[in-house]
Amino acid sequence: MYKRQLLLEQLKTIKDYWVYTGRDSLEKNSDLIWSDVEEQYRILQERISSREEKDAFMVVLDELIKGTIHSILVMIDGGDDLANKFTIDLVDQETKESLKGRTALHEEFYSYLINVEE
Repeated sequence: MYKRQLLLEQLKTIKDYWVYTGRDSLEKNSDLIWSDVEEQYRILQERISSREEKDAFMVVLDELIKGTIHSILVMIDGGDDLANKFTIDLVDQETKESLKGRTALHEEFYSYLINVEE
């Protein structure tokens, strides 16, 4: 259970990092060297400029990234079309123990977010 908790915490950390990176990238002088779509960020910088618009963009990013992580976890849990072809697992390399457990990771992820984000 402890390792599953660490996984969920790390997924939230990743989500938060990219949400804030996305929002910060809307600032006119932001360093976009990391991005492959700098030109598109420059377009958005011109159109999303007020605090309210940037906050709305951040909320949308948060929802999209949560949805993406959720979909990946559904796949790992065996709940999508990939399971008809083969199943995958998350395994601790040291102990060879599966992190899937008895409950679905995708459900635990949303439960975790509800508990820590509200």
